[in-house]
Amino acid sequence: MFFGDNGGSDQFAFVQKPERPDVFVWEHESDSRRWVANDLRDYLGRSLRTGGDDWYCS
Repeated sequence: MFFGDNGGSDQFAFVQKPERPDVFVWEHESDSRRWVANDLRDYLGRSLRTGGDDWYCS
């Protein structure tokens, strides 16, 4: 389930099956998916700490 994006078309999502709290990013240019945070709280902390749209790329 997608719930947000970075303003440049990469989208953030939760996996529904199997259900898990982790957050993943779907990178539109490569159609790749990868883990970015343990849960929504971790996602918010990581994204707000860095202040940039591409915080998940490092």
